[in-house]
Amino acid sequence: MWEVDCSQAPREKLREQGFWTCEGAVSEETASEVRQEILAAHAAGLLTQSGNVLAVRLHDGGRGGVTREKPNVFEADLVLAGAASCPKVLQQSPVLAALLAQEGMLRKTLNESWPWLVLDRLEQAKVQVNSGNGGAFPCHFDLPSAAAKGARRVLTALLYLNSDWREGDGGEVEILPFPFPDVPVAPCDRRLVLFSSCTTLHRVRPYTGACGRVCINLWFEGEVSVPFPAPLPPCERYDAQACKIVRILRQQPAELRAFCKVWYANTMAESLRDAFEPSEELDAALALHFEEMRAVESRIAPTTLEVLRECLPFKETPLVLRESETADLSGLFDGM
Repeated sequence: MWEVDCSQAPREKLREQGFWTCEGAVSEETASEVRQEILAAHAAGLLTQSGNVLAVRLHDGGRGGVTREKPNVFEADLVLAGAASCPKVLQQSPVLAALLAQEGMLRKTLNESWPWLVLDRLEQAKVQVNSGNGGAFPCHFDLPSAAAKGARRVLTALLYLNSDWREGDGGEVEILPFPFPDVPVAPCDRRLVLFSSCTTLHRVRPYTGACGRVCINLWFEGEVSVPFPAPLPPCERYDAQACKIVRILRQQPAELRAFCKVWYANTMAESLRDAFEPSEELDAALALHFEEMRAVESRIAPTTLEVLRECLPFKETPLVLRESETADLSGLFDGM
């Protein structure tokens, strides 16, 4: 059922920039049938409204969270911790169930093209329907749940099932592949989008189309010890100092995620406003976002930001990857 052709686009892009796309990942017939099954499950009330925990500063000064629903976005987890979930959706969706049952074929194809991923398990899978009227997702990384001890999530795969999508409908997944330019990817029918789960910041732009925006989200476990995306090698096309900074950050995922809070501060704030109704909780979340951004920025050496602001975004990628150097954050962050 999976028909992914990994020769469509340069395979190096996944390792160098952290994302990759291809067309025709499933047949037109399969896409149509799965879409109708997901919409039928939604109509039957089997999908629940999506929510996010907004991080806020509590009255006692601590950091806490409040759960808020994302308007017009509905979903159901079909696989959790590697096991089948939500049996009612799977029982009434035989083509969808068969597609998920054959995820091993997809993993095999991806492992043949990117053997360093060593994908060995589908950790989680969910279906989503965005009913329009501006439904969106804020900027985030696809980190595994804090309760998922020992999780080895490395790769996110999005399969879009939207034959009626048209330019202007919105709903693009916007990839922010630091240090490269932002890339909005339209949710076109049968399109597969891959990216690094834990190091690729992304958001979903507001969707206003007349027909539901449907997608399947898959999260795979694999080899977590290999930096993904890969540390950039020295290259004449890039400023050497900027390249070194990026190379070091990519070997320290937690610091890279913290750095993105500074680099994409305004984009992240905009995405929160797009995804949630105005409220005191949203205002509190925005206030904490900028508070934490300033705290991270205070640790970054001023020359680091000066170099990057002068040179980024990089416009093209190197074609040859070399062995990475030992990560050394000295000089990038102050006070570490």
